[in-house]
Amino acid sequence: MLPCQSDCPSHFPGCHKTCAHWREFQARQREQRQAKKDYLTHYNEVCSCMTRQLRAISVPFRCYR
Repeated sequence: MLPCQSDCPSHFPGCHKTCAHWREFQARQREQRQAKKDYLTHYNEVCSCMTRQLRAISVPFRCYR
């Protein structure tokens, strides 16, 4: 079921393919997904960098034996 189906007074089967409101909704969803993806990519890089730095300064496990 399409999210606009219950709210749209001019809904008919197949109208989402040409509906301006539906395209606008899809564009907003695309922007939100891209923003989330950019956020996660950024913080994944930050965490990876910190992990590499911590591993570089830590003493290897074999030194404790």
